[in-house]
Amino acid sequence: MKLKTQNKMKRQLLLVVLFPILALAQQPLRRADAKFEQESYISAIKIYEHLANKGKGTAEIYEKLADANYFNANYVEAQKWYEKRYALQAPFPEGLLYRYSQSLKSAGLLEQAQKVMAEYAREKPTELRVRNQTPTLRAQNSIKKGSDSFSITNLNINSKYSDFSSTFKADTLLFASARPRIIANQIYQRTGQNFTNLYYSVKANDTTTTYSEPKLFSKKVFSVYHEASPIFTQDGKTMYYTQNELRENNKRKLTNGLNKIYKATYENGKWMDQGVLDIFALDSIRVAHPALSPDEKTLYFASDAKGSYGQSDLYKIDLYPDGSIGNPVNLGSTINTEARESYPFVTKDNILLFASDGRLGLGGYDIYAVDLNTPNALPVHLGSPINSPFDDFDMNWNRQTNQGVLSSNRPGGKGDDDLYSFQNIGIPFVFEYLTNIKGRIMDTNTSNAIEYAAVVLLDKDNNEVARTIADDNGNFTFENVTSNAIYTIQGSKENYATAGIEAVARLYGDNISKDIRLKKDVYEIAPGLDLAKVFEITQIYFDLDKSNIRKDAIEPLEKIVQAMVEYPNIKIEIGSHTDSRQHRKYNKLLSQRRAESTMAYLIKRGIAPERLTAKGYGESQLVNHCADAVPCSEAEHQQNRRSTFVIVGE
Repeated sequence: MKLKTQNKMKRQLLLVVLFPILALAQQPLRRADAKFEQESYISAIKIYEHLANKGKGTAEIYEKLADANYFNANYVEAQKWYEKRYALQAPFPEGLLYRYSQSLKSAGLLEQAQKVMAEYAREKPTELRVRNQTPTLRAQNSIKKGSDSFSITNLNINSKYSDFSSTFKADTLLFASARPRIIANQIYQRTGQNFTNLYYSVKANDTTTTYSEPKLFSKKVFSVYHEASPIFTQDGKTMYYTQNELRENNKRKLTNGLNKIYKATYENGKWMDQGVLDIFALDSIRVAHPALSPDEKTLYFASDAKGSYGQSDLYKIDLYPDGSIGNPVNLGSTINTEARESYPFVTKDNILLFASDGRLGLGGYDIYAVDLNTPNALPVHLGSPINSPFDDFDMNWNRQTNQGVLSSNRPGGKGDDDLYSFQNIGIPFVFEYLTNIKGRIMDTNTSNAIEYAAVVLLDKDNNEVARTIADDNGNFTFENVTSNAIYTIQGSKENYATAGIEAVARLYGDNISKDIRLKKDVYEIAPGLDLAKVFEITQIYFDLDKSNIRKDAIEPLEKIVQAMVEYPNIKIEIGSHTDSRQHRKYNKLLSQRRAESTMAYLIKRGIAPERLTAKGYGESQLVNHCADAVPCSEAEHQQNRRSTFVIVGE
């Protein structure tokens, strides 16, 4: 008994000793997780890497290391940690597969990237970003279209820090930079660099690549936290920009909150802060990167508001002359995906430029353009060298001069994000537009719907554009198909001959509707089979105590006629039936009249009488339980008042 007590005390002592050791061991991980949740990625990465290098790497640590690097645009480093996590036997989270594929592109491992994306597509086949990543011929051609259409040059004003998010005001270039200031420097924990401020630089003469030494734009308007993404009205007197909203932590201290869009006006030679635009009421919603429409009546921006398709979407909102604003409107699934869409810019001819990592591209953020002048416009990838395997974003493009500036963190620059000037030296872009193509797959002989048929859309060169499966009513739809093109819609089904039909998608036309009829290769025609069942023809019914042909029987009888014309040697017995009501003898005569009425119709439609036999079966072959004296509904009795077309010879 004494020994047991001693052992118990030892165990308790051991637990007491081990508990603080275990707690201490967990402290770095808890700190890293807290930093990660706060988006202090640099600090989180250091702790996670320390743990991983000490042999304490786990699936969760690898995931956090990969994501922290990915969200900080360190895609090559992210790929290394995604790979370590992928190599583990534990199931790989679906959400990581997409980011893993994107980081593989940045690392130049394109074949592996395609395999990982295919794996993700199997898990999430209906996602917008999956459909946008599918390497269709249209998407591939879109990327090729922009290749070598631009020349691109790193600007002389870049620093070793992040320089990005530019706009022009006459010959003056304004941009955001994390370069240190003499005073009020504060470190942004996400990147490890300073909070960004707005700088300006004047273009030298008529060059596109040389600018004066950058200077701080305004000390009066801005805070010690982030400012970026400035945009000006044409008169130069109003500016919209992104800034971290200042929150009152207590009466003595203000802290930085999430990105919001601010407005400033130029009055009496000074920029005056007009405060934040109350686009969304909630403080927890990010709003950033304003862009103005040519008429300055609409403000475009990016946000992670509730109801967004993904991590950030593009929105628009009306601006009214009295300074008030309308309600935000999501730009929809033609532009937005489950991934990131951001950094909008609208040209003077109303072309929307934006960055996205939710479409088929080269890796990281890629820049796309879409024509806002026409409904159903399709985003176009701007190709290389505008885009690279890294982040390319915030493109402002003067399409009159075919010049502009963009931001990128591609290798070979001077720092983190750099500003690049570009010039369009190739053929101007032809923007694409969307339409829908729908239709129905039917049997040639019977006009019945063919369920679950395979439907393929081919371009004029017979390359596959898309494919789908018809539903149980034979209906199919191809959504968001490029217009101004000629297609072939091809349907196929087992035991049917493949058939196609041409569809012309007009540039500004309506949706296209085309039906495809397939002809059976082989029909099983043998004595004892019901011709109506062979050709999937709707059952023919009669009214109570009537033998005349109903209107709803005309269509199936015509299909019987078609089948007998198609097979001129077969002979059939028309068998007609009644329900159980009335006397058996009466029902026998009634059914004979029904059979003869049906035969008369077929003869009238050209079927030779010698190929037909009419026989009434009365109530002798009921198809359900509705015998004499059994309570049944009218619908149940109706099932027995029918005709059959049994093959009796060839």
